[in-house]
Amino acid sequence: MREYIRYFRWLFLCIAVLALVLIGIEGGHASRAKARYYERTNEACRTDQRVFDYADVLSTEEEKELEELIAKRERQVQCDIVLVTLEESLKEYAREKEPSVSYDQFVRVYAEAFYEENGFGYNQPNGDGVLLVDNWYREDDGRIYTWLCTTGIVKDAYSDEDVDHILDRVYRDIEKDPYRAYQTYINDFYDDMLGSRMFHADVPRALPLIIGIIAAVIFIPLNWKSRSGSNTTTAKTYVSGGKEQFVNKQDLFIRKSVVKRHIETSSGNSSGGGSSSGGGGGGSHGGGGHSR
Repeated sequence: MREYIRYFRWLFLCIAVLALVLIGIEGGHASRAKARYYERTNEACRTDQRVFDYADVLSTEEEKELEELIAKRERQVQCDIVLVTLEESLKEYAREKEPSVSYDQFVRVYAEAFYEENGFGYNQPNGDGVLLVDNWYREDDGRIYTWLCTTGIVKDAYSDEDVDHILDRVYRDIEKDPYRAYQTYINDFYDDMLGSRMFHADVPRALPLIIGIIAAVIFIPLNWKSRSGSNTTTAKTYVSGGKEQFVNKQDLFIRKSVVKRHIETSSGNSSGGGSSSGGGGGGSHGGGGHSR
């Protein structure tokens, strides 16, 4: 067993190094958050509240803990972070504002209006921030809808893939543990805005560190004291019957053959690519939704 583990010692070493790199990234992550900190400049916001649990899916203690977590994350990313839960039909409300709006857009209409009417935004009213509206009411089409509304620098930073990823993560726990799902929303947004997310993968944050520590614990005892190398040649390696034996090998050049071919060339060019544009703030919102 010992020899088998020793055979993979470099794999263990690589994993241990990776763990150290991840620790360094987390440290740099915290440093960046501290370095870019500035005071909230939006003094026109109508409320200090960030968790609006109208659906009553959270306990009083859970609401308080989410408020505290949001306050911490807002200072670190310089964006307002808002959470709203509902349990009511938005059909009449949404179609009063947008008569032809579809079922899957009801919650979008509500989210954008709620953000603007309360003047959310870290830098200015209707400025930098994000709002998650989770409506637990099953609309006439049989679906429950959720919307992530992005504004200002968040709108510019979030692609459709980013929106889908964060909502997928929220939906993973929403039915059995809403508190945990909303924690995920807040913490994933923090990770995204500080640029610490290297890829979209549902991997526990501590897992790489745990694997790295285990690998290091295995590797260090096995390689603390190097084993002396074994001899691969001796005085008798090239001796047979008391006489040296050397194999004489030669490469002989026999003939050369040259073939000439004419290769046609083309003067045509090809190119590809694409462009996109967008803006944020001043009543402009982005985002996306999911349903269950």
